[in-house]
Amino acid sequence: MATAKAANPTKAGTPKRAADVVEKVYRQVKEMAVEYRFRPGERVNEVELAQKFNVSRTPVRQALSRLVHEEFVTFVPNRGFYAREITPEDVRQIYEYRALIECGAYRLACQRATPEQIAEAERLWTEQTSTTQNSEQLGEADEAFHIAITEMAGNPHITTALRDVNAKLRFFRRIDLENPTRCNKTYDEHAAVLECLKRGDPEGAEILRTHIVMSSEHAVEVTKEGLARIFFG
Repeated sequence: MATAKAANPTKAGTPKRAADVVEKVYRQVKEMAVEYRFRPGERVNEVELAQKFNVSRTPVRQALSRLVHEEFVTFVPNRGFYAREITPEDVRQIYEYRALIECGAYRLACQRATPEQIAEAERLWTEQTSTTQNSEQLGEADEAFHIAITEMAGNPHITTALRDVNAKLRFFRRIDLENPTRCNKTYDEHAAVLECLKRGDPEGAEILRTHIVMSSEHAVEVTKEGLARIFFG
């Protein structure tokens, strides 16, 4: 009996360790996909990734399968996994989708946000941007601000959807924020959204939509610059 009891923790613990490995590999590979370390259309080499992370191919395949569902990679039967392609129209449409999520969340936040939540979002944005030195840091602060507004809607499913969209746009968002005009508008429009939210003013949703949505022409510019960096450094 003693021997049987001693064996149980090991058996129970094995799946958990395997799940931990898959989760770790998933986070690492997703980060590579988010930052476009796989070039669009490039075949993802499972063997190289397994060697890189010192794991078998199984957790790599499981991680890549999750990323297929999240639209970061595609799978071609009998050929393998490929990095997602990206076009200006894709970028524009994802920004459009992001605007729908955030504007809906803003309207709910007008009904549900507390003064304390609004004050905290304002404090964090001011604190983060006071030490911002580059577009990457500003992009992180910008993401955090928009997540904070969305969380005030009180619906975690909306917040999860926005986090997924943010990951798809992160690379291009940083490029967009390198533009001084765009950067200055971000500060002004965030302030305007907060003031509307304090009053429970639905007009803030239109300010937010204008702030987010990208024109077709601008999407072409940002995507071209992004692809040039991906392929030519």
